[in-house]
Amino acid sequence: MSTGSTGSLPSQGGIRPWWKLRRVRWLLAAVVLVSGALFDAVISSGVSRIVVYNELGVALPELSISACGQTKVFHDLGDRESVRVKLASMGAASDIVVATNGATLWQGEYIEPRGGYRAILRLRRDGQVECSTTISWLQTFFAESGSKAP
Repeated sequence: MSTGSTGSLPSQGGIRPWWKLRRVRWLLAAVVLVSGALFDAVISSGVSRIVVYNELGVALPELSISACGQTKVFHDLGDRESVRVKLASMGAASDIVVATNGATLWQGEYIEPRGGYRAILRLRRDGQVECSTTISWLQTFFAESGSKAP
């Protein structure tokens, strides 16, 4: 007659499975977060966008932005407000045209509907338009790596 225990469970202080360890959970969360951010960067890197800031000091009853055969009209754009246009991946490359009430305020700055262009326009009080254009870092990397000869 044996009174010893047979097949007992591990005590409360036993080894926990690897997926329950706190440091592993933090590492997995960080990997998922970074992977999601990179995935978003890759997906949105080919989309071109135009941002227009109204710094004229007055509200604009109508603002029209045209580029690459696409036109977007905004109504009642207040002072110090901005609008954003995401270009569809169709149409040919062109200059950006900004108009209000049918009259062209500004025309210039080359943009393509694809390729990750970011055009930022600031409509200034003195009537000038400040423009800066960049290309997404991912598109720049692919363009540079694709142009290198083996």
